[in-house]
Amino acid sequence: MSPIIARAAMRAAAVRNVTGTTRNFSMVQSLRSFARSFEAHPFERMPTTTKSQAGDWGHQLKRVGSQAIIYFPGMAIMLGWPYAAMLTADRG
Repeated sequence: MSPIIARAAMRAAAVRNVTGTTRNFSMVQSLRSFARSFEAHPFERMPTTTKSQAGDWGHQLKRVGSQAIIYFPGMAIMLGWPYAAMLTADRG
């Protein structure tokens, strides 16, 4: 490790807080805060006075149906072409 990076790491580990004492570097604490930065929702509880929104099942069925129209014939072609080629090759 370069001396510049090592010096910056040591300074970051020994940051002085308001009272003048040094704060210990905790790997678990920094990993926990790093993992929490990926969460898109708040950490506090949601209020119980509001109801959750109902699911839009019509939209979900339309989305899944339009994907199935493409998926199943596409998979049949992708997985079935060797069988079709075998049938056409055996005729000749």
